[in-house]
Amino acid sequence: MLLQACAPQSAPVPTPAKIVPTQPATTPASNISPPTSQDADWAKVIEAAKKEGTLTIYSFNLVGDVGLSVSRAFKERYGINVDIITGRGAEFVERMKTERRMKNMVADVNDGSVIFSIAMKTEGLTVSVADELPVFKDQSVWLTNVFGNDPKDKHLVGLSISYFAPWVNTKMLATPADMPQVWRDLLKPQWKGKMILTDPTTSAGPQQFFVPLIREKAIDEDYLKALYKQDLIFSASLPDEGRMLARGERSMSIRGSSNTLAKFAAEGAPIKAIDMKEGIVQLINPLAVVLADSPHPNAARLFMDWFLSKEGHTTFTKSSGAPPIRKDVPDTSPEAARLTPQKPIIQTVDDINLANQYYKDKWLDKMWGR
Repeated sequence: MLLQACAPQSAPVPTPAKIVPTQPATTPASNISPPTSQDADWAKVIEAAKKEGTLTIYSFNLVGDVGLSVSRAFKERYGINVDIITGRGAEFVERMKTERRMKNMVADVNDGSVIFSIAMKTEGLTVSVADELPVFKDQSVWLTNVFGNDPKDKHLVGLSISYFAPWVNTKMLATPADMPQVWRDLLKPQWKGKMILTDPTTSAGPQQFFVPLIREKAIDEDYLKALYKQDLIFSASLPDEGRMLARGERSMSIRGSSNTLAKFAAEGAPIKAIDMKEGIVQLINPLAVVLADSPHPNAARLFMDWFLSKEGHTTFTKSSGAPPIRKDVPDTSPEAARLTPQKPIIQTVDDINLANQYYKDKWLDKMWGR
């Protein structure tokens, strides 16, 4: 989806190597305070970005009203157009490889899933800007390690936090006491035939969910075998699960996503996220990367700095309902979707790699005899 037309491009201006914050000289057009530190070198980046006048984002997450809100706010702040082209991570990886081979890079910034962002880094399609942007100078503002998926090289930057946990339709509960508290509660007879899970033959999502829980001994393979005997209903995707749960067609989504199901809760669906005592899965989601050889390198860096600032991140979380990754940005997601986990189990890159191998090996299907 193309949100705004491209403005004329000019030649990229080299990015300065060192940035030391100072006070900004201008007042922003928006009513949210911008970052309070920029130096002369960073001012040159801003000026060069304005001359470039535009940037292009390949995005999985900045769709619909979310993308419109972000692009409008950034243009209001700096006068730079943002073209957002939406799609899937696998398509973008191949597209950018072709662009590089043809020496005609289009994208300046990309966001998507962990696995495809890692693939982009492996293909040499990303660069690190961790030491260049003012927004990263103060590490105390983050709720978690913003470089958690790439702590060594820092090519990959987190946009928000997501929680994966059971979600229930509260109207389907016989009594409030039926609300699950621990993972073994899902093995009770009352849940048989009433739980949804994304089909592990079409998505690695279930494997990515179960692997960290097993690692932290919240569950084990015997538990998964018993869970399958609960006559699970398999869905095509998390949004499908959300619709089924919101309509009351099923009572529980085992691997409910805070980002996905919050939208249904905001529309008034009687659904609620559940914090389990043994832990739920937390991941840094999605990821933003600046591409190597991008046509608008200064605009790309300026966008990333703004997007992760208090101003930009407030714009994003308000429009998307995603939990913030900054401490100074309020959580505007529906109350039913808010979680402060007793035990957050942080998904690691090793977890993802192992889960993807399990997906290729059909681990869950072999365990479940399918």
